[in-house]
Amino acid sequence: MTISSCEAEVMHGMIFSQPEDPLLRSVLSLLRVARDQGYTLDRTKIAKLLYLADLSAVENGGVAFSGATWRWENHGPFDPAQYRVEDALVASGIIERTQDPQSPCGEVRLRLVEDVDAPLEPASLTVLGGVVAEHGDRSAAQLRDLVYETAPMVQARSEGERGVLLDLNRARRRKQYAALKERYKARLADRAPAESDPGVGDDLLAEMAESAEARRRATAKALGEE
Repeated sequence: MTISSCEAEVMHGMIFSQPEDPLLRSVLSLLRVARDQGYTLDRTKIAKLLYLADLSAVENGGVAFSGATWRWENHGPFDPAQYRVEDALVASGIIERTQDPQSPCGEVRLRLVEDVDAPLEPASLTVLGGVVAEHGDRSAAQLRDLVYETAPMVQARSEGERGVLLDLNRARRRKQYAALKERYKARLADRAPAESDPGVGDDLLAEMAESAEARRRATAKALGEE
């Protein structure tokens, strides 16, 4: 039986230091962060949280770090390579895979059973931790609804074609536009209101009334009526 390079990497113990596969590092780190924060994840939530972490990194001027190639699949952003990583981690005994009997679709839950360090770099781990803290308590359905509202998914759906590659940079451009709009509104609010003289209208009306007779005569003369 042949095994993938990902499985070989795990089985040779490299997973406990710094695995080369970025998606494997990200999935393992997510499971560790989720366990530390008291959350149990299923396959769908793993995909959605990793996508949101990549999106957060890009929005804030960084780069996507999960190693996933995000496409619009049946339930939102997904990379089938996640199955390969999941199988490798299960085969190594690092995670446990069970099927949720309460789920109508038989959702697959994944749980870290080995005490391993999260192999992501600190900056990426900070982003991932923030996303889990903010969204870890959401259900898979709630996360699905959330990711469908993100700029890359909105664009993909407008094109109406599943399987299309998601452009995460759209999220950065949307955030930049929103920031520019807010700065413009702030500048308008800071401008001093135009000064006005409450009595200028009355003075103008009085002046026009005083000159009305002179203007009438000038008009009549011009028309040859005088």
